[in-house]
Amino acid sequence: MRPGWGFSALIEAADRRILFDTGADKLVLEENARALAVDLTSIDILVLSHEHCDHIGAITSALHEGLEVFYPASSSVLFQKEAEKPERPPWHAHAVSASAEIAPGITSTGEMGKKVVEQALVVDGSEGPILVTGCAHPGIVEMARAATHIAGEPISLVIGGFHLYKSKNPEIRKIAGALRQLGVKRLAPCHCTGESAIKLLLEAFGPDGLDVMAGTHIAM
Repeated sequence: MRPGWGFSALIEAADRRILFDTGADKLVLEENARALAVDLTSIDILVLSHEHCDHIGAITSALHEGLEVFYPASSSVLFQKEAEKPERPPWHAHAVSASAEIAPGITSTGEMGKKVVEQALVVDGSEGPILVTGCAHPGIVEMARAATHIAGEPISLVIGGFHLYKSKNPEIRKIAGALRQLGVKRLAPCHCTGESAIKLLLEAFGPDGLDVMAGTHIAM
């Protein structure tokens, strides 16, 4: 596997393949897809958490005929115009504002946050709902709380970027406690969470903390 700055997760559920974000680099996405024997043209749905380059930079490698693309409705006008060009018949764009099911067992949180608007996914898993975040700019606790409300039960796993790389240790410990209070069972922080924050969060969750990296596979 080839590491790179950014985030991209392949979700296989309910007979669908969902790519959540694409990462920043086309070569990284394409090389890792080949290493995992994943044909990018087999992706049914592409979900974009937000329009920062480290999450959508490799989008052109993922686009193909019949692909359903879900992105935050408040994305920049430039991005919207590009996504919704009438001369793009092979793939279909869907602007997301409120929480909605985009496939059986796959629900968007809808747009969250103000400074950076972002959506996350709530996925039905065999051990309970799973929350997948891109960067969690609106706040990982707030997103976990929203996901818990959507799912109607505690979250079994939160995975993705938590955007805590600038946070101090006391704040990180407080966040870990708040996630525990919400009933989050397992945690898999990566990307923009920051090395120090990842260490503290994994310590706080003990055996329920998962160390993830490029190529990590989780079955739930």
